[in-house]
Amino acid sequence: MPIKLRTFQRPLGERRYKKLFVISVEGSKTEPQYFAIFNQPQSIILVKCLRRPSTESSPIQVLKRMEGYLRKESLRKTDEAWIVVDKDDWIEDQLRELLQWAKKSENHGFALSNPNFEYGFYFILRMEKGLQTLKNV
Repeated sequence: MPIKLRTFQRPLGERRYKKLFVISVEGSKTEPQYFAIFNQPQSIILVKCLRRPSTESSPIQVLKRMEGYLRKESLRKTDEAWIVVDKDDWIEDQLRELLQWAKKSENHGFALSNPNFEYGFYFILRMEKGLQTLKNV
């Protein structure tokens, strides 16, 4: 009786897809630092923050930067594209245009931040860093 050879196939592992959040911001330093916190190895999301190349920080420029990115890169159905701007002194028409853009697609969003929130967030991060330093002493 002939020997029957068994074939062995190793099951291929599947890497879980990290949901992508593409965020276009008006700031060039602070906002990218905020959102970089979410890009940890154990995180289930990936945040890509579009930095401004120069002094173009008006809401319309932030929108153009996002539209340019989306023309080059396509999003999966589960991914999201967000525009984040400070309230500052922008006029309502400029902000309304961003809101209209966000309403065009289910995976588009618009967030309006308050500068006072940024100061509070910065303070909390500094406190947390100080507490970690004390624990190591």
